[in-house]
Amino acid sequence: MKQLLKKYAPLFSLLFLIIMSCDTEDVTPFTPTVGTFTVPAKQIGSAPFVLTPPSSNSTGSFSYTSSDPSVATISGSTVTIVGIGNTTITAIQAADVRYASSTATAVFTVTQLPPPTIGAFTVPSKAVGSAPFQLTAPLSNSGGAFSYTSSNANVATINGTTVTVVGVGTSTITATQAAFGSYASGSVTATLTVTNFPIATIASDNFDGAVGSALTSSGWVAHSSAATNPILTITPGLTFPNYYGAGMGNAAAVNSTGQDVSLQFTEVNSGTVYASFLVNATASPACIDQYFFAFGNNAITDTAFRGKVLINQDATNPSKFKFGFAANLTLRYTTNLFDYGTTYLVVVKYKIVDAATTNSNGNLGRDESSLYIFDASSNYLTEPSVPTIGIEDTGSADIIPGRVVLRQDNTNSPNVIIDGLRVDNTWNLRN
Repeated sequence: MKQLLKKYAPLFSLLFLIIMSCDTEDVTPFTPTVGTFTVPAKQIGSAPFVLTPPSSNSTGSFSYTSSDPSVATISGSTVTIVGIGNTTITAIQAADVRYASSTATAVFTVTQLPPPTIGAFTVPSKAVGSAPFQLTAPLSNSGGAFSYTSSNANVATINGTTVTVVGVGTSTITATQAAFGSYASGSVTATLTVTNFPIATIASDNFDGAVGSALTSSGWVAHSSAATNPILTITPGLTFPNYYGAGMGNAAAVNSTGQDVSLQFTEVNSGTVYASFLVNATASPACIDQYFFAFGNNAITDTAFRGKVLINQDATNPSKFKFGFAANLTLRYTTNLFDYGTTYLVVVKYKIVDAATTNSNGNLGRDESSLYIFDASSNYLTEPSVPTIGIEDTGSADIIPGRVVLRQDNTNSPNVIIDGLRVDNTWNLRN
């Protein structure tokens, strides 16, 4: 044994030196192979999300940091979006028994939400003294709520969706839609023009009610077929050069069979009453001898109507029509033809003739009715000396004007749109 130890002593000495020289501080750990680290872009308002660690041949756990906490913060592996911009997310892998620590980075981008697609926004012109009216929200692919502001409080103020006219001028009305779901906030503007048009001294209606609402919710009274096909407010309103009521509200659709409505006013016992309005007729269904407008006595139950305005499709040219007019029973038609789809200004005049006075036809105490039709090129600043149709009905009793009526026939709709109704005791149609 001694001889063996003596024989291999040099080898043992060498092994001892090798073992003594292997200090663990001198061993270099392996570098792990870390795969690609990505963080998908997000939009502001997105929910917190969990990071997916990159692949690695090391078993070390990952931790994460954000270079810009104003864009995103990280708790554990959960990212919370704070603002718009870019931040560098660093994935730090701890060392394990074989591999050293390592890092990988990814740029995380937070973008703004896309704006909504907002449709046209319009606000009808108004006159000083007009009643407060409701704004109609534009169409949008976002479900965000709309709010409204007026740029000029001296012209109009807004509370919720209600606009109150204050004075003459213009104001920019801004409709702002709140951010909703995957859409950012958006806005659209419209110009409100308030003019100094004269206000009717007897009655007027620019049909400012909510779109789809019945006229009976805006001061009109149903006097026939109350529950059948109510006359509704529609949009847009009608336009006509310089007429006081053009584009100042919505319109009324007299386009069905059923309900007839009355707008009452204080009875006029003497002088002259003028009713003016815009009308636009549609060819289908055919309109044959159906009156849609007239004066009446104030009592809702009274059935005496005078100054009836009709639409009659021309038999030889169905693409055009004639206006008809009747004091009551006697009916006359215009000689000119008119176009469907075109807006005309209509004025109905009812002149009260005293019992002891002869009218323009030489008849004692007989009231007179006159119809005036104007197209967009007409001069209607002053009353023409000759009406389009002038008529009296000696076979029917006169009325005391106290309301105007819109009528839908029971069998055949007149199919017209009415706007800018004005009842006055003078010829006063424009500013």
